[in-house]
Amino acid sequence: MATIRRKLTPEDVDLIQEMDEARGTYFQRDPDRPDSVFVKPRRRRQPVEVRRAQQRLRTARWRSEMDRRRAPTANDVGMALAVALATTSWSDTFTSFDYDLIRRALSDLEARGFDPKEVRKTMRRLRTRMVDPGDRAGEADESCPPIWDEGRRLPF
Repeated sequence: MATIRRKLTPEDVDLIQEMDEARGTYFQRDPDRPDSVFVKPRRRRQPVEVRRAQQRLRTARWRSEMDRRRAPTANDVGMALAVALATTSWSDTFTSFDYDLIRRALSDLEARGFDPKEVRKTMRRLRTRMVDPGDRAGEADESCPPIWDEGRRLPF
């Protein structure tokens, strides 16, 4: 709905000026009021290039420190677990805790939006790349369907 605006008259201008004077006289802000800024800026704004150089320096320091301590990143730990899972012989009997761990990992990836079929394909590619073909005899890969022995089945 459109509103029609009329032009300001001199009386309107005087009224606005009177209200602004009253606002400044009667409704002043308390200088000791609590600070309402939740996150204060650390310093004045810097050029993007300077910020990026600082980020690179922080990253280099962090990586150097991780290398010095010989500490793995979360990606390293996750990849080690994925390789361990992909290269397992599957002839050993797993406990329910082992299967629960695998189920949790797959559920977590699914909850984060990954397609479970694609996760299984990725694990299959990792196994195909990491395990000798003789040790994978009868398993599914790009060229043959799965052949299961003794009722054991890979989860991927």
